[in-house]
Amino acid sequence: MIGQPVEITFKTLPGEVYAGSVEAVLQAIASGQTQVGGLAIAPTQIQSAPFVVRIKVDDQDVARRLPAGSTGLAAIFTDHVKAAHVIRKVVLRQTAIINYVYPF
Repeated sequence: MIGQPVEITFKTLPGEVYAGSVEAVLQAIASGQTQVGGLAIAPTQIQSAPFVVRIKVDDQDVARRLPAGSTGLAAIFTDHVKAAHVIRKVVLRQTAIINYVYPF
């Protein structure tokens, strides 16, 4: 949902976790693609799929210095299962530190 808080770590900026918020949820997932002939691609099985979310980083200086195509990991914190937020925050910080060891 738009406006939900997000924490992000980038491979190019190891050891750091940045705050942000969901700006938009885009209606694009792989199972919605079409073949050249115009037929929809049928998924082999029904499963949860990632979806595309546009995130606005709170620190605009960080957003400006990110190289094009930067990758990382993000966690969106919803109103559901708030007790798990602490666990997710710890794992995200561990991943940020591991980015020093495995930057790519």
